[in-house]
Amino acid sequence: MSGGPVRPSGAPAAPRVLTSVPWIVLVLGVGLIVGLLVVVLLSLRGEEQAPVPAPAPPMYLPTLGVEPTATASPTGGATAAPTVPETRSPSPTASPTAGVSRPATPRPSASVRAAAAGAVTARYEATASDRDGFEARLTVVNGSGGGQGWEVELFFTGNVKSIQASSSSGLSVSTQGSGVFVLRGTGPLPAGQSATVRLQFGRTGTGDRPGRCTVNGADCVIG
Repeated sequence: MSGGPVRPSGAPAAPRVLTSVPWIVLVLGVGLIVGLLVVVLLSLRGEEQAPVPAPAPPMYLPTLGVEPTATASPTGGATAAPTVPETRSPSPTASPTAGVSRPATPRPSASVRAAAAGAVTARYEATASDRDGFEARLTVVNGSGGGQGWEVELFFTGNVKSIQASSSSGLSVSTQGSGVFVLRGTGPLPAGQSATVRLQFGRTGTGDRPGRCTVNGADCVIG
């Protein structure tokens, strides 16, 4: 007979197993912790929402014009595609007056130009002539209702070289180029009055009339 205490045969064996194998408890605890961490991570990731990318801008591809092709008609023949009218820019038209000759404007008569110049008229008359020169008389008349200044231009050919002039009403004489002489009254000519100028010219050759005579821009009468 043994002298130690005798344990009942029906005592449970689980505490003995747990006590003899403590690493099992450690493994279970670690597994539980890991499981809890996995659950927490999964729940956090579920709450996070991935950012929605902004929609890309639409892309417009260039469209190429396609010529319409002929389509088959129900009767079996091909129908021509509808034609699009061509737009053309209007071509420049010729001016209505281009290439059209205009009639020459009639030149006003001496009386009309004299009226526009203040109704001052002039008359040139050759009175004597010899081999070296000639004499003439210039009469200026103021037909307006007030005093008028006057200027007479005599246009001769180049053979007339010199001029001498005198008048009782006051006169100035100047030469402008070969054969061109200008005579001016030194004061206004009273209304209805006339001034007579005596002229003596030196020349080479012949001729005692100017090619043109004007008074205040209007033509004189050459007698």
